[in-house]
Amino acid sequence: EYFYRVFEKSIAARKMVISGSPFAIIALGGYGRKEQCIHSDIDLLILFDKVIPPEVEAFVQELLYPLWDARFEVGYAVRNINECIKMSFERFDILTTVLDARFICGASLIYSAFMEKFRQQLSAKHLKPTLNYLYENGEKRLEDFGDSSYLVSPDLKSGFGGLRDYHTLLWYAKIKSNIKTRRDLEYYGFLSHFEYESLEEAL
Repeated sequence: EYFYRVFEKSIAARKMVISGSPFAIIALGGYGRKEQCIHSDIDLLILFDKVIPPEVEAFVQELLYPLWDARFEVGYAVRNINECIKMSFERFDILTTVLDARFICGASLIYSAFMEKFRQQLSAKHLKPTLNYLYENGEKRLEDFGDSSYLVSPDLKSGFGGLRDYHTLLWYAKIKSNIKTRRDLEYYGFLSHFEYESLEEAL
């Protein structure tokens, strides 16, 4: 509601749209998944089709300053479609946030075009490297953080059986079948009904 309200009332946003530079406000990461944890960052992408106009700076201030004043941790990026796709396949930490991308408001066609182009390039050129990365990164993470039974306190995000293991499962499924929510893990056959119920209980 906050983002809708600021977008609707913003003079800077209106100027950009009228001058032919519409944009989309997109949620990333946990906010994109609608699984925001307490004190988690709010990750945002302000996405343009091609040219990024200078007025975007005024809009970013309107959008983010009240959130920062209210002590929210907000991470944001301002990019165009091609730049964002290029960075996604150069940096896997960006790619995984894009896999969780969710449209909030603005120009929905820009969001749709971005996701379609992203998925086309993922399938055509980057499928195997991405799946390999998820596997190798998961192995390294578990080596680094270990089985929680041997640690003084478990790392609930990165440790064995923690949230990152669940996220990795979700990313695999999103890459393979473009699922939208974790409920789809059962619908698309990645998990049995019993396995899905176990996952829900664990979460």
